[in-house]
Amino acid sequence: MSNKVLVATIVGIFVYTQVAYAQMTSSSYQIRWDSINTGGSDTASSTTYLLHDSLEPAVAGRSTSTSYAVDQGYRGGISDRTIIFNVYAQDTSSAFTASSLSGTTVTSSTTGVSVGSTIALIQDVGVSQVAAVGKVASLTGSTVTVDSWKNAGTQPTIDGSGDYVYLMNGASLDFGSISDGSVETGIVALDVTVDNTSGYVIQVFEDGDLRSSSYTIDDVADGAVSVGSEEYGARSSDTSIATSTFDTADTSITSSYQDVATESVVSFDSRNFVTFKVGTTVATTVGAYAHTVTFIASGTF
Repeated sequence: MSNKVLVATIVGIFVYTQVAYAQMTSSSYQIRWDSINTGGSDTASSTTYLLHDSLEPAVAGRSTSTSYAVDQGYRGGISDRTIIFNVYAQDTSSAFTASSLSGTTVTSSTTGVSVGSTIALIQDVGVSQVAAVGKVASLTGSTVTVDSWKNAGTQPTIDGSGDYVYLMNGASLDFGSISDGSVETGIVALDVTVDNTSGYVIQVFEDGDLRSSSYTIDDVADGAVSVGSEEYGARSSDTSIATSTFDTADTSITSSYQDVATESVVSFDSRNFVTFKVGTTVATTVGAYAHTVTFIASGTF
């Protein structure tokens, strides 16, 4: 029996174009805020600074109550930061046994876990695993509570047998040594905040096949990475993708852009994840296999 070492390097980047949203509209223009002002400049600058200023009406500024906040005036609603995109790879070496789950609280070791970090909860780790990801909201000695779970349509059922919590803090996804006739898995979590009213799309592409020198792992072609076959592919937690098969099948990653997650509304901490699967056989050449996978998040207009 031989082992193959496989590493998929995951790179997260984003592309986004800012746009104004509509309250007053026509077929060609959108105006989200308007006010009567007496002067100012959109282009005041020096070698060090750039300034957008206006001479505001007397009531400009922020007014608040217990339920609402109003930013009045010409500059009140402008936000230069319009998208946040985070990519988290599973640390496959950080397996903590999960013994029970109640709502958003899982009983497990809290070693290395911190509030605000992302974790993966996996039932029956392996080719047929059920997974969810969440952001840690609080910790006790033996429990981790997340803000919410994002799953792929089915929530994990935890009984302590083959169930684990993983840290999602890696920059690369390491499958480790794979034995012949087995399938290894790894998760990449995707977190997007975007104030675009039409939402966003996340796409994926690779720099070439999963490879070691001139040898490659075959791309999955039948919709499922299976034990006993040499194949490699991924599936998304987003179950409603209209433009690719990542929502319903283990799908090959190619050099072309493919959609792996979409959202059609303004989103705050919108989460999805992609589960990578790789299998080998006795005919697979021993080696250290790797490639680079890139995720791009773009606003939808």
